[in-house]
Amino acid sequence: MKDIKLLDCTLRDGGHLNKGNFGEKTIKNVIRSLINSHIDIVEVGFMSEESFSPDYTNFKSLRDVKRILPKNHGNSKISLMADFIDVDHFEENDGTVDIIRVSFKRHRISWALNAAKTLMSKGYKCCINPVNVNVYTDEQFIDVIKQVNELNPFCFTIVDTFGVLRKRDLLRLYSLADHNLKPGISIGLHLHENLGLSLTLAQYAIDICSPNRTLIIDGSLFGMGRVPGNLCIEQIMDHLNVEYNTNYELEYAYDAIDDYIAPIKQKIPWGYMIPYSLSASCKIHRTYAEYLMNKGKLKTKDIEHILNTIEPEESELFNEDYIERKYIEYMDVQVDTDDYIPFKKLFSKVDKCLVIAPGSSIGANVDRIIEESKKPNTIVVSVNFSPTFLDVDYVFCTNIKRYESENLSVCDDKLIITSNLKDSIQTYRYIFGFNDLSFNDNVFCDDSVLMFLNILKKIDFTDVSIAGFDGLSKTSDNYYISSLGYEQHHEIQNDKIKVILSKRFSSFSLSFITPSVYMSSGDEHD
Repeated sequence: MKDIKLLDCTLRDGGHLNKGNFGEKTIKNVIRSLINSHIDIVEVGFMSEESFSPDYTNFKSLRDVKRILPKNHGNSKISLMADFIDVDHFEENDGTVDIIRVSFKRHRISWALNAAKTLMSKGYKCCINPVNVNVYTDEQFIDVIKQVNELNPFCFTIVDTFGVLRKRDLLRLYSLADHNLKPGISIGLHLHENLGLSLTLAQYAIDICSPNRTLIIDGSLFGMGRVPGNLCIEQIMDHLNVEYNTNYELEYAYDAIDDYIAPIKQKIPWGYMIPYSLSASCKIHRTYAEYLMNKGKLKTKDIEHILNTIEPEESELFNEDYIERKYIEYMDVQVDTDDYIPFKKLFSKVDKCLVIAPGSSIGANVDRIIEESKKPNTIVVSVNFSPTFLDVDYVFCTNIKRYESENLSVCDDKLIITSNLKDSIQTYRYIFGFNDLSFNDNVFCDDSVLMFLNILKKIDFTDVSIAGFDGLSKTSDNYYISSLGYEQHHEIQNDKIKVILSKRFSSFSLSFITPSVYMSSGDEHD
């Protein structure tokens, strides 16, 4: 009979989504549910160098851990994770915590081995968890195992941080570990859901694992974890019950999901998403895909193209400056245009420009906006949408997702577009270079309203009123129409836009006719 154990990391890995702030009641009840489910190892959170409130799954001392544990653990073991912290302060093991898993990137292996040695000397069982296993060559992987053998820890874990593993990769890594680890050291497996393969791989690992070595499989309730998430612990529990006659009690896991985890997922979604699958296929850090998704301006094929250009030396650690440069390069489609001349001629015939952005404030100010649009010699331009309450003169579009979702093709004769859209949009009135408009005195900002103001600046037109340019908020709806929002959007730094407005557009006669975080003290609106 194969020896398979399950480790639940909901309160630790799931804490990446809410910074570990589950609330004390939820923490205690989730632990109790997992124990009642007969989960073999319950990982309750991270070791920490700082004290946190009872609502967090970060623990500085054993006293902090004791506070959230029931008196009876049943047969479940309790574990913590240590990730590049000073472990010297942690007390000698008194039986509260059975296992501490030491997680590390490959350039921190010396820290990890020293930390594990210290913790083992204090009476803890240790798991060695080298993250990003795909970045190791076979020789490097074996070298890590040799160093682990010198410690002789409780477990060595294959950690698929980027979610890139397929069956052939798992077979290779498991075989290397099984053939090179000392007897008695368990092999762990931590999978991510980038490719949607975590359950398939977990089942495959059970099929191929040695009957002479324990296999410990990580999972979490409902797959909760850093997006796109982990193996669903309830699915592998069910598989083991059906195929191996184990006695995991799923009803307790289901209750915990219903009562505590599903409500979190409604607020902070996780699960399989194509951009994260692309990051796995490219074998790069997941945050690159997330960063491009949050731009809100790119279709999946665009994200794939950019991810495929990331050099191997930049793949392991997320580099925001690097991916921002890649994004700017991709958006910088060269276009030869003389449209500034006819555009300037067009605006020479008007006195004022009303710019309507899709902020939520326009809903309560429709009458005021219509009134403003009727002022003599006023030209009206909407940004990335066409309002239903007003027939605008032009629509400025910088975003292919907005163009398609708002069916802006019906406005082709009114369209002003940026060069990044020229291959996707066949009919338009004017076109301008994307990067020519997105830089403000060497500061890059691709906010669409600022980009249109840049066109006006280049033609020396400065009398502008703005509606719906609200600024982004975490606590309220940001868009007039829900479809204009993104499932995950990048919250542009409001302070950055304020600085650009005050410096780049200081010569403008700029008035806000709806509430905006960008208003100066002298601005007024009804």
